Amino acid sequence: MAGNDELAPLASIADLAVKTGASTDDEKLNLALRLASGRFREQTNNPISLVTETVVLDSDGGRALTLPCLPVRDVSELQIDGETVSDFEWSAIGAIRLDRPIPNRWRSVQVTYTHGYDPVPKGVQDVVLEQAAAIYQMLPGVVSYTTGAEQRTYSTALTVGTTAQWAAMVARYKVD
Repeated sequence: MAGNDELAPLASIADLAVKTGASTDDEKLNLALRLASGRFREQTNNPISLVTETVVLDSDGGRALTLPCLPVRDVSELQIDGETVSDFEWSAIGAIRLDRPIPNRWRSVQVTYTHGYDPVPKGVQDVVLEQAAAIYQMLPGVVSYTTGAEQRTYSTALTVGTTAQWAAMVARYKVD
């Protein structure tokens, strides 16, 4: 999977600005959106966004393989033991099937495929915006005050809880 930092956030910065009353060019707002998007992707083990990637898979000697991320939009290349194969079919639910057995070897199959969503599902956008708004309220995380000649600085931990809706969306899009 492409690194989370390389992928666009899972919601719009403009929508987050409306939700928080902040400006779209506020660096804290952008950071909060990137953090919330990253958390969602990490908890689901799924980039969610539409991406093309190449994966190497093990084969158990059967005629079918299961791809790690859904939904599958295209399978552009399949190689078995380094040889390109064209006599296969694939489904949006992540299955590749051949009319013949695939050799029973680990790391013998390489697949280049496109998977994910474009646009990002509304439910995912909603929970990411909710989480980003909560994170934004916690930033910068440092509180300082001065009383007379004494100054105190406290750091607040960036801990933001999640909602039942967040948990439901994570469960729905989680890849094992």
